[in-house]
Amino acid sequence: MHADQLTISPETVRELVEDQFPQWRDQPVSEVASAGTVNAIFRIGDRLAARFPLEPGDIEVNRRWLAAEAEAAAELAGRTSFPTPEPVALGEPGRGYPLPWSVQTWLPGTVATDDDPGSRRGSRATWPCSSARCGRSTPAAVRSTGVAGAAS
Repeated sequence: MHADQLTISPETVRELVEDQFPQWRDQPVSEVASAGTVNAIFRIGDRLAARFPLEPGDIEVNRRWLAAEAEAAAELAGRTSFPTPEPVALGEPGRGYPLPWSVQTWLPGTVATDDDPGSRRGSRATWPCSSARCGRSTPAAVRSTGVAGAAS
């Protein structure tokens, strides 16, 4: 937790979605339980997830960071042997929340934790498609921003 951490409720997320993305107005909004300290995550229906930065900061700096994340995610999509979230939209500050926020596709599954990072196969969690194994280079947006290693 951060001393000056932002808080956001499902009701505030609902209002932001209704104001900015009316096409999702009928979708349920629910908070995702997480030990993360960088973003609060909310489901929008079954297919989407919204991420809200928890640390206060400059609006333009946050907007640029989220845009770089979206660019990296779009470049990564389809380049790996596993599914990755795809960027869908960037939200703006609004009722009850002071920063830009992002929406991406939701991938169902089990969250890897430090206690169990891939124990089903008995191996460490690794980048499954490194440039050496797949003959592809790391996406430029990931190299320049380090987004792939960013915490949620």
